[in-house]
Amino acid sequence: MHTPLISLWALLLNRRRVLWGGLALTLLILLTAITMMWRELRDMRQRDLQRLELLASVFELQATQLFDRGAQALDVQAKALARNAFTVAQFQALQHNQLQGMPFVYGMALLDLQGKVIASTRDADRGTRINLQRLTSQPFTQEHVTIGRLMPANLTANGAPAPGGTQGPDVIPLLRPVHLTDGTLLLMALIAPQALMDNHGKLLDIVGTDARMQLVFDDGSLPIQYGDNQAASDGDWKNQPERPRFFAAHQGTYGPTTIAGKRVLGSWHRSNAYAFTSVAEQLYSITSERWLNTLRGPLLFMATAVLLIALITGIALRSARARDAAQRERDAAQNEIVRRERELSVLLKNVQELIFRTDTEGKLRFVSHHWQALTGEKPDTALGKYLRNLVLPDCRERIGTLFNPQGPQGLRTTQVHMQGMGGSLHMLDISVMPLTDSDGRVRGYVGSAVDITELHQTQQKLQENLAFTVRLVESTPLPLCMTDMQGRFVVVNQAWEKFMGIARSQALGRANRDLLPAPEAQAYDAHNDQLANESDTLRYEERLQRPDGSVRDVLITKVLVRNTEGKPQGILINKNDITDYLAARDQAHEASRIKSEFVANISHELRTPLQSILGFSELGMLRARQHERFVSMFSDIHGAGQRMLELVNDLLDISKIESTVGAFHFERNDVRDLVQDVVAELQMLFDRKGLAIELELGRAPLVSKVDPTRFSQVVRNVLSNAIKFSPQGSAIDISASAPDEETIQIQIRDHGPGIPPQELETIFDAFVQSSKTRDGSGGTGLGLAICRKILTAHGGQIHATNAQDGGSIFHITLPSANYTDTMPGALL
Repeated sequence: MHTPLISLWALLLNRRRVLWGGLALTLLILLTAITMMWRELRDMRQRDLQRLELLASVFELQATQLFDRGAQALDVQAKALARNAFTVAQFQALQHNQLQGMPFVYGMALLDLQGKVIASTRDADRGTRINLQRLTSQPFTQEHVTIGRLMPANLTANGAPAPGGTQGPDVIPLLRPVHLTDGTLLLMALIAPQALMDNHGKLLDIVGTDARMQLVFDDGSLPIQYGDNQAASDGDWKNQPERPRFFAAHQGTYGPTTIAGKRVLGSWHRSNAYAFTSVAEQLYSITSERWLNTLRGPLLFMATAVLLIALITGIALRSARARDAAQRERDAAQNEIVRRERELSVLLKNVQELIFRTDTEGKLRFVSHHWQALTGEKPDTALGKYLRNLVLPDCRERIGTLFNPQGPQGLRTTQVHMQGMGGSLHMLDISVMPLTDSDGRVRGYVGSAVDITELHQTQQKLQENLAFTVRLVESTPLPLCMTDMQGRFVVVNQAWEKFMGIARSQALGRANRDLLPAPEAQAYDAHNDQLANESDTLRYEERLQRPDGSVRDVLITKVLVRNTEGKPQGILINKNDITDYLAARDQAHEASRIKSEFVANISHELRTPLQSILGFSELGMLRARQHERFVSMFSDIHGAGQRMLELVNDLLDISKIESTVGAFHFERNDVRDLVQDVVAELQMLFDRKGLAIELELGRAPLVSKVDPTRFSQVVRNVLSNAIKFSPQGSAIDISASAPDEETIQIQIRDHGPGIPPQELETIFDAFVQSSKTRDGSGGTGLGLAICRKILTAHGGQIHATNAQDGGSIFHITLPSANYTDTMPGALL
C-alpha cells in the first residue's frame, strides 16, 4: 500500500535521476503530442476528402438525373415525330404539356440542321436562327442526346446579348437529332442550372460543409459553380496543368495540392452517360483551421503535463489511450452517419414519386422533395395540412376512404385530381399503407403519389389516333385490307367490301382460301410467302373476276407490317383497278403507230418528186453554165431540194425509230473505234474550218452493245453541230471514260456560242433549235431528237451543259457490255 510513495520519495532523493527522468518523460510527451497532432491532421483530411467525394458523387447523380429527365422528354417528342405528322401548333402543345411537369426545363424547341427554330414553347423564339456550331462541335448522326455549351435562354439573342440586356438566364441546351424520311430535325431542351443548384444546396445545408461545387463539361467550360469559398478557379480547365486528370479517370480525390495559387482538397466524379464531370473543392486552410481548433485541448494538456510531469504522467498516458479509443469510436460513428446519409440521399433522389407520411386523420407530417416539382411550393408548406383539402372537391370522398380506420390493413389505392403549379391539373395515383403498433392499433399512414397525367393524356391521344386511322381507312376509295401472317382477314374497309362483293362480317377471321376460288387463293398465298421471305413490299398485276361477272385488271400492292421487335405481324394489301388505264395506254400506242406509219408513207411519197427536182436542177446548172442568172436560179432550186430531202430523211429516221420498221442490230463494239471512224469521216470538214481535234479516249477498251450504224449517226450529228457552230481555228475536245463498271461516258465539247440555260433540254425536241444557233443556215431541228431516241433504245442518255469558259458540252452515256448481257433486237 505504501510502496509507491516510498518509491517516489526515493526517486525524489536522486535529483539527477529525477532530472533525466523528467526530461525523458517530457520528450516522450512531446513526441506523443506531435504524433497525435499528425494523426489528427491526417484523419481530418481523410474525412474531408470522403465528404467531398460524397458531394461530388451526389452532385453528379443529381445532374445526370436532371439531364435524363430532359432526355426522356426529348425521346417522347422524337417518337411522336416518327409516328405522326404533327403540325407546328400541335407539336408546341406537346412541348408545353411536357414543360409543365418539368420545372427545371426553361423551354423546348424544334430546329432544323441550319439552326432555324421551327417550334418552341416561347412564341418569340419561333423563326429565329441559332448558330449550332456555338452550341456543340459534335455531328448529329446518331439519335442520342448531346449536352451543348451554356447559352442565353432567350433564343432570339442567338448567343449574343439581346437589346436592353433582356436575354434571360443562362441555360444548358440538350440536343437530340431525329432522323425522318424527309430529313433530319433537332430537338432542344433548355435546362435551368438553378434547379440543380437549389437541390444540391439543400444537401450542402444538411451536411454542413462549405465546399464549392462545380460542373465541368469535357471542353473545359464551367456552366455551374457555386459555394461560399473561393476554392475553385474560373476559366478553361483544360489549359490548367493540374486539371487533365478529371477528363481521363472516372473518379478520384486529390489534395492537398496547389491549383491556381491555392492549396485545396478536392474530389471529382465523371458521368457515365454525359460529357461532364462534377467537382467538389475545399480550401485546405479550412481543414487546417478546424485541425488547430481541435488541438487546443491537447496543447493545453501538453503544457500542463510539462509543468506537472511527475504528477500526471500516468494520467496523461491513460487519457491518451482513452482519447484514441474515443477518436476511433467517433470516426466509426461519423463514417456510419455519412454512409447512411449517402444511402438516404441517393434513395430519395432516385424516387420520382411523391412520398408522404400522415397521422391517423390524414394530416401530412412529411413530404419528399418531389412536392415542390408537383406544386411549385416548398415541402415545408404542406406540413400540417390535410391531404383531402389539397385535392379537388369531387375527389375528397375517395381520400377519406384511404384513411378510414375500419378499412383494410393492406395497401389502399385510388386516383384523384390535384391542381399543380401554374394552375395545371394533375391526375395522381395514390397508394397508402397503415402504420400499426405492436397491438395492431393504427398510428399513422405512409404512402406515395405518382403523377399519371402524361400517361392518361397519351392514352387519350392514342385512342384519338386509332379512331382517326379507322376513319381514314374507311373513307379511302381504294380497297384496303389487312391479314395476319396466316392469311386471315383482320381489317377491311368499305371500298374492299364493295369491290370484292363480300360483307365484312363474312370476311373477318376467315382466310382468303375460304372466300376466293382455289387458283386465285393459291396465287394469293404464293405472293404472301414471297413477300415474307424476300422483301417488305411487293407490287404485281392480276386479273380478277368480280361477283357481277366482269373481269378487271388490278394492281395489287402488299406491304409487310412489323411490330416493334421487327417481327412480321401482318400484311397490308391495296387493290387498284387499272383496267381503264391499260385500255387508254393501248389506244395511245395504237395512235402512235398509226402516226409513225403515216409519216413514213408521206416521206416516201415526197422522195420521188424531190429526186426529179434535184436531177433537173443539176441538169439545168450544167446546161446554163454560160448564163450566170440561170445558174443562180437552178442553184437555189437545188439547195432547197437538198434541204427538203434532208428533212424527209430525218422524218423517215424518226418514223423508223418510233416503229418496228427500223430494226436495231446490237453488237459488242469498242465505242472508241466507232468515234475515231466518225472523226476520220468528217476530217475534211475539220480542215475546211481549221478546227483542231483533241481525242482523249483512254487506253482501256470501252465495250458496249450498240448498233454501229445508229451509234455512229449519233456521234456524226453531234460532231456536225459542233463543226457548224465552232469559230474558225478553234478546237473540239472528245473524251471517253468508264467511271464505273456499269457506265461508259462520252463528252464532246466545242467553243461555240453555247446554249441558253432554259433551252438545254428543249433542243432535244423535234423541230427545235437553239436561239443562239438559229441563223437560217440550214438544219431541220430533228438531229438531236433523233440522237436522243437512238440512245434511249440503247438504254443510254444524252444531255447538254455549258462550259464555264464558253461553249457547250454534250454528254453521251451508254451501259457497258458487262452491265447489259442482252439488248432487244428492235425498239418497241
